[in-house]
Amino acid sequence: MKRFSFSQNRAKALLGDAIKNEDKLRELANSTWIDVRSFGQVFAFKGGEAKGVSVGIRGPVTIQPAFSVDSVNVTSLQITKSVSGEGDGTKRASDTMGMKHSVDFGLYTTFGSINPQLAELTGFSDEDAAKIKNAILHIFDNDASSARPEGSMEVVKLYWWVHNSKSGQYSAAKVHRTVKIAKKDGIAEAKSADDYEIFTEDLDGLSPEILTF
Repeated sequence: MKRFSFSQNRAKALLGDAIKNEDKLRELANSTWIDVRSFGQVFAFKGGEAKGVSVGIRGPVTIQPAFSVDSVNVTSLQITKSVSGEGDGTKRASDTMGMKHSVDFGLYTTFGSINPQLAELTGFSDEDAAKIKNAILHIFDNDASSARPEGSMEVVKLYWWVHNSKSGQYSAAKVHRTVKIAKKDGIAEAKSADDYEIFTEDLDGLSPEILTF
């Protein structure tokens, strides 16, 4: 899911006079864009009722950076960045050659949460949560490149917890610590996700939905 950048002209074309009123801006922006009511956004406009003041919307969805479970090996390759189109083609510019770096293999983990109180403020719904869940599962679809060839990236498992109260049955930190990942016996250097044991230690009254794609 991609974030949007806003210019005053673009926002005005979509939101109209709502940009002149902070409350109307929040309401209409949240109802117009799922990424705004999910992750938040800062609108910085000149003029209006609050001149020179940015309008910030705090979204309920947070997703942390992903980190590798173990150390990774980085392969560096020299590549041709450009081909000279001048003269007879025998002269090359100083930036013709470059380097491309890629990770041979890595298993990465990331964590996130959805705050119900903030969701009520932005209008984030259960239907939106389902879309976020689906987007995570399909995050690498149509995202191929020379550094990430088709099929080289995948979501191995997605654990999705639903608490029975707005305040949460347990803290996010305690829930996240239930995910356990370790190399299988006899594996010195992992080459695939199959070389790992991935499981959770369920908390009393709270078990995750486990999704794979």
